This record gives sequence, C-alpha cells and structure tokens, in this order.
Amino acid sequence: MPIDFAKRWLSRILVALTLSAVYLYGYPSATIFYFIVDLLHVAIGMVLAILLFFSVVRLLPGETLLGRLGWLSLAAGALLGMVLIKTGTPLRLKPWLYAHIALCVLGALFLAVSWLISKGWLGESIPRRGLGFAALTLLTVGMAAGTWWTREVAWKNANRISNPLMPPETMDSEGDGPQGKFFPSSAQTRHGGNIPSQYFMKSDACQRCHADIYKQWDSSMHHFSSFNNQWYRKSIEYMQEVAGARSSKWCAGCHDPALLYGGLFDAPIKQIVDLPEARAGLGCLMCHSIVEVKSTMGQGDFFLEYPKLHELAASENPLVRSLHDFVVRLNPEPHRRTFLKPFMRLDTAEFCSSCHKVHLDVPVNHYRWIRGFNEYDNWQASGVSGQGARAFYYPKSPMNCADCHM
Repeated sequence: MPIDFAKRWLSRILVALTLSAVYLYGYPSATIFYFIVDLLHVAIGMVLAILLFFSVVRLLPGETLLGRLGWLSLAAGALLGMVLIKTGTPLRLKPWLYAHIALCVLGALFLAVSWLISKGWLGESIPRRGLGFAALTLLTVGMAAGTWWTREVAWKNANRISNPLMPPETMDSEGDGPQGKFFPSSAQTRHGGNIPSQYFMKSDACQRCHADIYKQWDSSMHHFSSFNNQWYRKSIEYMQEVAGARSSKWCAGCHDPALLYGGLFDAPIKQIVDLPEARAGLGCLMCHSIVEVKSTMGQGDFFLEYPKLHELAASENPLVRSLHDFVVRLNPEPHRRTFLKPFMRLDTAEFCSSCHKVHLDVPVNHYRWIRGFNEYDNWQASGVSGQGARAFYYPKSPMNCADCHM
C-alpha cells in the first residue's frame, strides 16, 4: 500500500472518529441514531487500527518528532480501543476508557500541529510554533472540559428534585387533574397517554445483566405490591365497593403500573384480577422509568417516560437481543441515563417520597384532606436524615432510604 495513500485515508478516518467521539462522549442518548454512530465509531476505529498496523512502521521515518509521537499515541489508543470492544466499558473499566480517549486526543493534537507546521501556517520560528502549539492545546483542553461539563455537570443539574414554591390548593390541581387518565393519582406520562402493560412486566430482561439485583427484587415487597398481595387485593375490592373504581386509581399509581398505565384499571378489579398484569407487581421498569419527580408531596407525583428501545432489550429474537446487549456493554451510558437518573442516587429519599408519602382528599374519600402514611417526613424529621433537630439518636453520618432498604 503506497504510504501517501495510507496517510491520506488515515487522516480522513481520524477526522471522522474525532467528530463521532465528541458526539458520543458529550451527548449520550438512547436513540437509534446514537447507536448507529456508536457502531460506526467502532467499525471505523477497527479500520484505523488495521491500517496503522500495516503502515505505522513506514509512516514514522518520514515524520517529524511531533508526527511520530502522534502516530504512536494514536496506535496505542487504537490498540486500547480494540481491547475495550472486547471488554466493554463498565464503570470499573472507566479509567481504561479515559486512557483510550486521552491517547487518541493526544495523538490527534500532535498530528494536527505537525500538519499545520508542514503547511507553514504556524510560522518558521520556534517561539511562534510553540505559541501555536500552546494555543491548540488550550483549545483542545477547553473543548474537552466543555464536553465533560455537558456530559456530567449539566446532566446532573438538570435531573435533581426540587419543590415548587407553593403546593396545589386542591387535589384537582395535582397531576393531570380530574380529566386525566390516572387521576386521582398524581402520576403523569411524558407523552400524556398510556404505556403498554407488557413494558412493566419485563423485569426478567434486566436479569441478564443484573442477576443479583433481580434476585433481590424477586422476593421483595415491590414485587408483591399488586394483586399478588392478598391484603392489598382485599383493600382495593372494599375501596371500589364503597368509592368506585376511579377512586382506587389513587392507589394504583404506585401499586399497579401494568394495570393503570396500560389503561386496564377503568374496569372493576374483580373483572381483571386474574390477568397476568394484575400480578406483575412493581417491576424494575416502574421506578427506573421515572424521569422527573415534581415534588416531595408524594402521591405518585412523578413523570414516567416510555423508552421504545426497550423492545430491543426484551426482544425474543436472539440476534436482536445480542446486538442490544453488545451495544450496551460497549457503551453503557445511554442505558444508564435512561434508567438511572442522577436524582435516584443524589436525592434518594426525595425519589422514594414520590410513593412513600400520601394524602387523601375529596376525589378519594368524598370527605376532606387527610394525611395518609408518610415515611418521608418521618425520615426527614429523624436524626438519621441529618436534618432533624429533635431526635435522640444520630448516626455517625446521615443515611437515606437505600442505606437500609436496598
């Protein structure tokens, strides 16, 4: 292969990889377009690695010192990239991912400076070239910092839980209001419609990668939150007898996602109690599909979002499922951002408050506002939270719900 031909194509590939890398790192999202770019980045990166393998030895003699350093850094980054294709990039291997990025950025910077010098655009004197190199380095560092800020800081800041200045005056102002599909639960969906029941019944799909967590969930109270719990079943049957089926949606917002959000809860429970949806309980995808908690008022005061790409993960087609698992293992960030929002870890207690704090009002009890059970405020007022001033017990450090219950 002629060296000029190889060098020309290596340069073009490097530009394509740089552009795709900025997008993949800075703007992770669970979309078809993102996954296509991800796979293209891998494919083009493999082509670069193969070309470098066959031509790097012949490239080096004709290069400047910066050019040689650039190609060697790029070769090391490409080699590490090939390893990451095999291992994936889970959190424990994040240092390897950043090493891959750093080596490739360094290589691209050295090659860019070497190319600019060869064109005479950085001048002839060493001080001027040094200033040009410093300027390009600062520009690269600035772009890297901005991309990191977009990926990490902006993402976290946009996904926290904060209370509104004033609570709703009545229950009619909660959620979608009396005209809403799920009222008197405060729960809402981003698109304003139902979510397929089957979506909430696919916890076994999570088991492929999260076997230990799935095992814990399988025997948990969350799993037995619906009509697979006879105490709850009798409560709803009685409630519907005295207050009607619509009032019991107040409970279903947190207890019966497969029924309520699938549009099945308009029927009396005695007609649907034998459906698989009635025994699904609170699966993995219920809590992990919450994309916004609107307040610590409780009562299911959250937004749910239906990620359509979950059909790939839950597909019965082994080829589709394998492709999905490969992409997730290769780049878990879109999957993590879909199902593990920052507030789930940074505002854990507030996240749990969305269901572990309730109140009843006229649409539920045909009477007046009454406080129901309230685990969040009790936690907050205790010494365990680090926020209570009247407790008799204070642990060494504050603890949230998950510290004891997960």
